[in-house]
Amino acid sequence: MKDRRLCVVYDDSFYNKLGVNNIAKNAFFNVVCFFKYYNFDVYNMHDYISKENSLSNVDILLTTYDVSQSNLENQPRLSIIFSLSDIYSHAENNTFNKGVVTKVIEFKHKKHNYLSQLDGEMKIIYEGDEFHLHGNYVRHFIDYDGWQDFISYNDFVIGVKKEINNKKFYCLGLLNTYSSFYFARCENEIFLKKMIFDIIDDDQKEFYFQSGISFSNSIIEYREPDATRNLSEIRGDHIIYIDNHELLRKGFYGDELHSPYNNLDKFLSESFKRIIFLNQEIIESLYNFKNYGNDYGVLLLKGLNFDDVLPPTPLHALHYPDRSNFYGELWLAMISEFLGYAVGYSQEKNGNIFQNLVPDVKKEFLLSSESSKKELDFHTEIAFHPLMCDYVLLYCLRQDHEKSARTFIASAKMMLRDLSFREIRILFEPLFITGIDYSYGSPNGVKGNGPTTSILYGNPNDPYMIYDLDLMQGINAEAEFVLDKLKKIANKHKYWVALEAGDLLIIDNNRCVHGRSEFIPRYDGCDRWLLRTCVLTNIKQAIPDVLEESRIINTRFFI
Repeated sequence: MKDRRLCVVYDDSFYNKLGVNNIAKNAFFNVVCFFKYYNFDVYNMHDYISKENSLSNVDILLTTYDVSQSNLENQPRLSIIFSLSDIYSHAENNTFNKGVVTKVIEFKHKKHNYLSQLDGEMKIIYEGDEFHLHGNYVRHFIDYDGWQDFISYNDFVIGVKKEINNKKFYCLGLLNTYSSFYFARCENEIFLKKMIFDIIDDDQKEFYFQSGISFSNSIIEYREPDATRNLSEIRGDHIIYIDNHELLRKGFYGDELHSPYNNLDKFLSESFKRIIFLNQEIIESLYNFKNYGNDYGVLLLKGLNFDDVLPPTPLHALHYPDRSNFYGELWLAMISEFLGYAVGYSQEKNGNIFQNLVPDVKKEFLLSSESSKKELDFHTEIAFHPLMCDYVLLYCLRQDHEKSARTFIASAKMMLRDLSFREIRILFEPLFITGIDYSYGSPNGVKGNGPTTSILYGNPNDPYMIYDLDLMQGINAEAEFVLDKLKKIANKHKYWVALEAGDLLIIDNNRCVHGRSEFIPRYDGCDRWLLRTCVLTNIKQAIPDVLEESRIINTRFFI
């Protein structure tokens, strides 16, 4: 600054009320750090006012509220408003204030309105100039009487401004562009500098950004030290709470089901028909997850437990004791048939559609679903298989004694944020060899005896993933380097859930990797007990490999 450092005050009251960490909050404080980095005088508004300072003396106010509606005499010369105050509203049209209505941009290829609508690149127009940005989550202004547009994306207005009594207000529909996930990408910082320079220059303030330095190069990767990674404690479209008593009242559990172990096809048909008992909101959530996914790549249903007395946990996976009902299988069958087709694999639990996952004293340290004292690292289910399942469903009948066993996940959507374009291109090449699972006849822990594959495939903007940290290796040094980086990124974006009795976890096996922590079994009849079902969305591709039982896939592997 040539004469004095400009004063910036930020109002973080909105984010403090949320009580959670999120990418929008990270972005807001990243902008605050941006001003600090370039030697503005930066103050928290509460601290600033508590010292009997007047906002009217402030050069720039950063806020999430429309302060143009307030007493103008007490307002700063310039206010930059981020229109995210209503980010958690579920209304179709979210009202920002009395005069401005904003809405999430709905892209043509996505019909469902969820938070990562835009996780990629876009070209915006600012005051006639084009800027190439990278970001996530954009709001556009659909009613802004009294405001003038000054930033646009395609046909959407994503920035408006106005001046009242020499007080200037700039309202932005994009904020997450400035999170530490995206700040250093494309022209994000260049655009922010240009906009701030123009805003201040309009106010005839002489200042400059010091040349030769860049805030982007100093950004510390976003961390959430105080934020929970427990999926069951995070609000969002990844979790559904089921009112079991309401379903009982409606008759969802009324008619006795035939045993799935005597007549599978009839059980699947009867179970699928019961989806009509679910309310429309739940069905819509299932539909949206099936067609559009979500940030985490999983859907967690909670509240299905009847507190029935369970028989002892089986000591081996192929023992199915009489449980007096098949409610767990009912939920697995109903959801599986909604998503596609429930299938089994002949080498896995004898091809059973509903598979017991229980600790086995002889397999405690193996890379197997029956292990317990061995952590199963990130992987997609049967990554080596030409008919890899599209979904994995886990229904918890009984939690482990210490309640310490965690199913952890990392979504491809989140992981891609930390990869360069070149690294992504490498992951799209067939430069990786996976290993065949122990349960399919391979020696335990052997890498690279499976097919060569790419890790990413499909739409470059929203790719699918094949990955197995324990059994996969790169075919050259560069592939190995990217594979090692992917491991670190997966752990950075690791979330988990300790499945409780009555929890049903649906894993999108194409968009999410998962694993399981170790735990200590006691073999006393009360150990952890899950039911697992795999789902294919297209059964026709499996026809050459199915047995007489139309759901059992019998692909053979020569090891």
